[in-house]
Amino acid sequence: MAGDVRPGLCVIMAGGRGTRFWPLSRTSRPKQMLSLVAGRSLLRSTFLRVAPLVGAEGILVVTSGDLAAETAAQLPELPPDRIVAEPIGRNTAACAVLGVGLARRLDPAAPVALLPADHAISDEDVFRDQLAAALARAQAAGTVVTLGVPPTRPETGYGYLETGLADQRQPDLLAGTAFVEKPDRKRAEAYLAGGRHLWNSGIFVWDAAAFARAAARHVPQIIACIEPAVAAYGTPGFAAALAAAYADCPALSIDHAVMEKLPGFEVIRARFGWSDLGSWRAWGELAPELAGHNRGSADIICLDSRDNVLHVGGKLVALIGVEGLVVVDTGDALLICRAQADQRVREVTDQLQQSGRQDLL
Repeated sequence: MAGDVRPGLCVIMAGGRGTRFWPLSRTSRPKQMLSLVAGRSLLRSTFLRVAPLVGAEGILVVTSGDLAAETAAQLPELPPDRIVAEPIGRNTAACAVLGVGLARRLDPAAPVALLPADHAISDEDVFRDQLAAALARAQAAGTVVTLGVPPTRPETGYGYLETGLADQRQPDLLAGTAFVEKPDRKRAEAYLAGGRHLWNSGIFVWDAAAFARAAARHVPQIIACIEPAVAAYGTPGFAAALAAAYADCPALSIDHAVMEKLPGFEVIRARFGWSDLGSWRAWGELAPELAGHNRGSADIICLDSRDNVLHVGGKLVALIGVEGLVVVDTGDALLICRAQADQRVREVTDQLQQSGRQDLL
C-alpha cells in the first residue's frame, strides 16, 4: 500500500491455547494454528483478511513465546519486529495494552483494531468495509467501536452486546449500553426475541488515545508493568524489558477489566458471517456435510445416525443409532461427548494438567 493512506493499524491477538478444541488443539499447536476452515490456519486467514485494508506494514501480531517461530513461518510478509512474543500468558488485557502501546509507537495518531486470531469470517469484502468504517468512527469520535453480530439462535456460549438507539443517518451504528455475560437458555431466548442484543464478536476498534485513558483508569497496574517495555520497543533491550514487564503483570481479561466498565461505547451491526469457533459444535456448523446429516471430516458409514460432528482421519467410522455426538480422534487421544456438552472439553484439559499429563496437552 505504498503511497496510500492507511485507515489504521490492526493488532492480531494470537496467544491463546484454544483448549475447547482438544485433542486436536495442543499447547505446541493451538487453535489459531490449525486449518479448521478455508484450507489454511485461522491465524493466516485473519492476516489475509485485514492485509488488503491496512497492508502488512499496518499489522502487529502479539503471540506467545513458544509460538513465535511458527507465527513467523505462517506470516512471512511480516518483518520480525511486527511479531511480538509474550514471555508468559497474562490473558487479553495485557496483550491489548501491549499491542495498542506498540501501535502508538508506530503511528501515534492512528486508530487501532484489536482482532482475535481464531475466528471464522465470511463475506470478507463486507468485513473490510465495516472494519474501515469502525476505524474511521473511532478516530472521529474519540471512542471505541465494536462489531456486533446479529444472533441467529439463542446461543448460550457467546457474550452479548446490549444496544440502544441507532443513528438514523447510519442505521447500522448503534449506541452500546452494556456488555453482557454468556446467558442461560431462557435469557438467550429473550435476547433473540427482543432485538436489542448482538453477539460480542470480540473485535474492538479504539481511538488510541481513548484506549490509553480507559486503560489508565481501569488497569493501571498493567499499564505500569507494560509501559517500560513499550518504551524499549525497537531497541536491543526490548526482550529483557518485556520479560520484566510480564513477570508481575496481572492476568485479566480485556472484556472484564475494561470493556464491561465503560460508561458507553458504539456498535456497528455486522453484515458479514461470523463464528468465534469456540467449540467443536461451532466448527461443525461450518464443516463439510457428511452422509446422514452429519458434519465434519471423516470417512463414515451411517445407519440411523444424524447431527453428529466428527474429526477423524485414517480410519472408517461406523455410526449406528447415535445422534448429537462429537467424535474427535488424534491417534493418541479420543474425544467423545454430546454436542450440547462440548463447552466442558476445557475441563478435560484441566484434569490433564492436574495429573501431569503434559504429553496430551
